[in-house]
Amino acid sequence: MADPAEQAEHAISALMRFVVSLIIPLWALVMLVLGVEYRSIWWLGCGVAVGGVGLLLLVGNPLAGAALDIRESWRK
Repeated sequence: MADPAEQAEHAISALMRFVVSLIIPLWALVMLVLGVEYRSIWWLGCGVAVGGVGLLLLVGNPLAGAALDIRESWRK
């Protein structure tokens, strides 16, 4: 059994991974908005690329998995 310090370390690690997996898609949205506002292909391309990576991180996060899992949503 893990001691309380080890449990706290795992909880903080999971929370930090979840926060990072939320920040990256939000930054991608900001870049997409900048691309639309300034009509810049550079910002649009970067926003799409970072958004793809951010969505992969978000979907792969176990904490976000329950909220994003649509396979079982029909049972509700």
